[in-house]
Amino acid sequence: MGFLLDLLSLLIQYYVQLIAIMNPFSALPTFVSLTERLGPGEKDIIVKKASWAMLAIMLSFTFLGNVILEAFSISIASLRIGGGIILMVLAVDMLGEMPRTKRVEARDMAVVPIATPLIVGPGTLTTILLLTSTERTLLNTAVLIIAEVAAVLTTMLTLRFSGGLVRLLRVSTVRALGRFMSIIIASVAVDMIAKGIYAYIVRFYM
Repeated sequence: MGFLLDLLSLLIQYYVQLIAIMNPFSALPTFVSLTERLGPGEKDIIVKKASWAMLAIMLSFTFLGNVILEAFSISIASLRIGGGIILMVLAVDMLGEMPRTKRVEARDMAVVPIATPLIVGPGTLTTILLLTSTERTLLNTAVLIIAEVAAVLTTMLTLRFSGGLVRLLRVSTVRALGRFMSIIIASVAVDMIAKGIYAYIVRFYM
């Protein structure tokens, strides 16, 4: 029973980190504006394509994360510090009225820009790289994949009902939710940077 509770706790931890960084709520206004001239059927197609693209990108980094680290000779401590800085910049950027990562044009939008970089951006990929490099067991990888699928499903449903959510919550409330997510991201960033610095201190001075 305790083992299952530990797995559930780990799953929730991974899911919260991913969904906070993906932050589908902050993408709602942009997604609605990009698809406002499309019919319901066309929107559904875009949402499905974007969801599959998100999952494919995340799974690619899940399985190739360690290969990327070894190819560029990146240490875990460096990844923590660098990733933490990226997440902190992302969190601060999201507090603005129109984050730089959300300034996109309405073109062939399912993969670019909706899947990436609007939702699955550098912050998400850095987090996956970090999780796969520190938790290398088969079980933890399986839990991470389940968390990724859950995060993508949550995002898919959020986009699917985006019009109704924006009308129900109002744009100001949606923005407030997005900014609340930025607090979670900033907290994760501080923790990553602190752990990275501590690892360097232990390595060189202890």
